Amino acid sequence: MASLLMLQFGPGQAAEIKDPMRPPEYALHKFRLAKYKNSTKTVIKVKKSEVKAMKLTSIIYSPTRKIAIIDDQMLSVGGTINGAKLVKIGKHSARLVRKGKVIHLRLPDDLTAVKKTLVESDT
Repeated sequence: MASLLMLQFGPGQAAEIKDPMRPPEYALHKFRLAKYKNSTKTVIKVKKSEVKAMKLTSIIYSPTRKIAIIDDQMLSVGGTINGAKLVKIGKHSARLVRKGKVIHLRLPDDLTAVKKTLVESDT
């Protein structure tokens, strides 16, 4: 009996038999569109490495050396912090470069207002 069925359909034709209860492809496509029409789209957000804002807290500026203190770390020109390279130190500011973008940090106004004063004594 099995050989009779094999002769009737053959080995290659068995794969071509379709489910008679399955809807046609255009109906399945229309159903899928209607089913997912009002669903929210899944958006995968890639988290960027969160780099916190750097804070310039102090500058040591003299003719012989220039040092910037950024996030409690002492840096001279050429030093790096959080992937940014320190390229310039001014009297009240520092300039860094990270991935081609320039980061300009300034000392807070209350620190730049401090000036050196000479007090003469009566001795």
